[in-house]
Amino acid sequence: MEEEPNRIKLIGYLEESLPAEEMTRLEEKLRTSPRWREVLKELVEEVGSGDYSLATIWQRHRLTCASRERLGAYLQGGLVPDEADYIRFHIEVVQCRRCQANLEDVRSQVEVSSQSLSENVSARRRRFFETSVGYLRHE
Repeated sequence: MEEEPNRIKLIGYLEESLPAEEMTRLEEKLRTSPRWREVLKELVEEVGSGDYSLATIWQRHRLTCASRERLGAYLQGGLVPDEADYIRFHIEVVQCRRCQANLEDVRSQVEVSSQSLSENVSARRRRFFETSVGYLRHE
């Protein structure tokens, strides 16, 4: 007996919010099962016709996802423990692919920014030294 289509998982598939392994499993189901394709088609039509169910609104607007600012604060250890725990859970357990991608992007920007800051400090020190060398020689 074929497994019944899971509408919640199919919505996650449409929203690309499932872990990669689950997306792969559902793609295989959709390739091999006319019933799963039929349910997916119904869901696409419902979303296109203005389905405003709580689950759809929640997923479409990513209400559980952290903003990039919160992700940056998370990386820098600037969140209260409960909020940091929530973000860690969302990224590591829920495995929200959008938040994982945003976190990696924010992480790379923070690294570039801190490298630039370090280079700016070094350049400023060098300029101070170079401009004060003439004054130091006269004394």
